[in-house]
Amino acid sequence: MKKVVLALVALLAVSSVVAQDIRYGLVGGFNISWEKMKMDVGSISSDSYVGFHLGVRAEMDLSQAITDGFFVDGKLLYSLKGAYATNAHDNLGYLELPFNFGYRLPVSQTVSLTAGLGPYFALGVLGKSVAKVDGMKVKSDVFGDSIQRFDFGLNYNLGVELWRQWQFFVGFEHSLVNIMKNEIASEAGDAKLRLLNFYIGTALMF
Repeated sequence: MKKVVLALVALLAVSSVVAQDIRYGLVGGFNISWEKMKMDVGSISSDSYVGFHLGVRAEMDLSQAITDGFFVDGKLLYSLKGAYATNAHDNLGYLELPFNFGYRLPVSQTVSLTAGLGPYFALGVLGKSVAKVDGMKVKSDVFGDSIQRFDFGLNYNLGVELWRQWQFFVGFEHSLVNIMKNEIASEAGDAKLRLLNFYIGTALMF
């Protein structure tokens, strides 16, 4: 019984330390995204599409595990991306989970610079393709019909943090997988379609 009590006390102590090293916050910003298609004859890129992202963020300090300045963070976002082409555009809404391994460099008592990189995982939940045909708008579901619902890639970001609370950042993410449906890719000569996104955002940490 004594060993069980001691184990519970130790577990509570560890949980308390870990909880103190985790921060949570709200995040939001703008996306500037586009699609890039690679074919045997070359590659083409769409025009850019302006969207947004909103969600929550959690950050764990790794100073005790590694050394001062290192951290990991994760976000749960609704992220609207897409692409424009002549007389058509794609609206692509994703539930996205980006994870980053980052470093924070203090430059004063109130200002720090941050950098991070890591993977992201995205699931398409709302997607429409809109085209103008004979002067009329024609809408169709894009996820499942022409574009895969799942996307996976890498993201990189740089930022500044003020008063250990306000964060401002810019970043870039790009697909590592072909998001075009297999049968359509085959018809297009094994074409590969990837989504690229430049984003600007802010986070309020608590």
